[in-house]
Amino acid sequence: MNIWIMRHGEAGFDAPTDSERTLTEKGKNAAFLQGKWLSEQCISRNIQFDKILVSPYVRAQQTLTALTQGMEAVGFSQHFANITEEWDEITPNGSPDMIQDYLAFLNEEGANQVLIVSHLPLVFDLVQIFTQYQQSVHFYPAVIAEINWNGLKGVLLQEKMA
Repeated sequence: MNIWIMRHGEAGFDAPTDSERTLTEKGKNAAFLQGKWLSEQCISRNIQFDKILVSPYVRAQQTLTALTQGMEAVGFSQHFANITEEWDEITPNGSPDMIQDYLAFLNEEGANQVLIVSHLPLVFDLVQIFTQYQQSVHFYPAVIAEINWNGLKGVLLQEKMA
């Protein structure tokens, strides 16, 4: 299974709560450009996502929207609404162990490609847990990391900065 982990794009701080923070224009543009790059990866490698897990926080939702718009702009076509799951566990302080258990279930069910759109520190922790603390990623806003994971151990295949 390949797990694509993305941190949300750059967000402003002008919101009543952390969960309501919105992307800046720079953050929207970076997520859009990452979508174009991800689309090229999907097209050249014949990838279709089986599941997308996204945080309910506004900035993560906006990141996913801009990402999919970027993917569609390059010609990648997939019905994302049918495979997208908003999950409270994908928030900044979510449980990496619970997420790993869910991904193990998805892996057993035959999922090959899963995209996670989330936050620090969770995205960093996920890379650590999936690679047995052997690899890490500098998760600047809108960074995407791809991990190949066999259900027990994983390896970081690539990371893409916006």
